[in-house]
Amino acid sequence: MDEFAFRKGCTYGTVLVDVEAGRVVDVLPDRTSETFAAWLQSHPGAEIICRDRASAYTKAVKEAAPHALEVADRWHLL
Repeated sequence: MDEFAFRKGCTYGTVLVDVEAGRVVDVLPDRTSETFAAWLQSHPGAEIICRDRASAYTKAVKEAAPHALEVADRWHLL
């Protein structure tokens, strides 16, 4: 998962990718912890989450997928 700009400097979203299948799973309308946590709760079963070090994503994973292994790095290399 990573954020991207719908409109640079103004509006950001989050893209979720299944690394094993090599496909985009979903695109979230923002990059808030609430939105990502809600998505994780409605799609249980994430085992490994590769993300950047943004605190919003950390909070969402701890809240909604506490058993998932987190890989937090600058370049999202898994």
